[in-house]
Amino acid sequence: STAEREALQEALTRAGDNRSLAARLLGISRRTLYSKLAEHGLK
Repeated sequence: STAEREALQEALTRAGDNRSLAARLLGISRRTLYSKLAEHGLK
């Protein structure tokens, strides 16, 4: 969803592109973060 994509981008921005921190901010595992990024075509 667009909301999910925006949440992912917001978390990455807040985490300074630190994926481990972004995953913690979102309350998801790093593995889940990576799969969601791929799903939304984000890097």
